[in-house]
Amino acid sequence: MSDDATAPKRVRMDVGDIELLRTVNSSWVNAAGIVDPAAFDLSTADRTDLNRLSIARGDAITPEQAYADRAAVIQARFKAKGKSHKPPAGVLAVTVDEVESAEVKSSEGSRTPLTVWDDSMNRNRSNYHGHIDFNEVPADNRGLCLLVAKTMVAQAQDRGWKFRPVEPVEQR
Repeated sequence: MSDDATAPKRVRMDVGDIELLRTVNSSWVNAAGIVDPAAFDLSTADRTDLNRLSIARGDAITPEQAYADRAAVIQARFKAKGKSHKPPAGVLAVTVDEVESAEVKSSEGSRTPLTVWDDSMNRNRSNYHGHIDFNEVPADNRGLCLLVAKTMVAQAQDRGWKFRPVEPVEQR
C-alpha cells in the first residue's frame, strides 16, 4: 500500500505578481544596508529540505506579520539555548514571475530552473508557507545557486524593503 496520504503536498503557484516574502537575518545585512545573497541562497537546512527555500506567500500574510512570526521563532530558538540574538533586519520580496524567470546559463544554453510552490496545506507548515524549489539547479554547483540568489536579492533590493523595524538593525 502506498504512503501517498502522508506524503507532503504542494501546489504550483502560477500567479506571477504574487510577492514571495523573505525575512532577512540581521547577519545578512552590512552596515551600509546592502543585503548579502545568502538571504536568497540555500542554507544547509534548505538542502536537507529537498533544496527548497522557504518563503511567506504575500497573498496569505502581510510583511509585518511574516516578520513578527519569524522573529518570534528565532527568539524562541535562541532563548531555549540561553543565547542572545539580533532580531531580523526586515522583509524583502520577489515575485513569482521574477523567480521563475531567473536564468542560469551553461554550455548547454540558458534555462530558468526555479519554480514556486504553496505547501501550506501540510500540517507541519504555516498557513502562509511556500517555497522556491532549487531542484533543477545542480545542488553540487554552489556557483549556480549563488548566481540565482544574487539575481533574486538584486530584484528584491530594487523593490525595497517591504517591512523593517522602526530602527534598522545595522544602525543599532
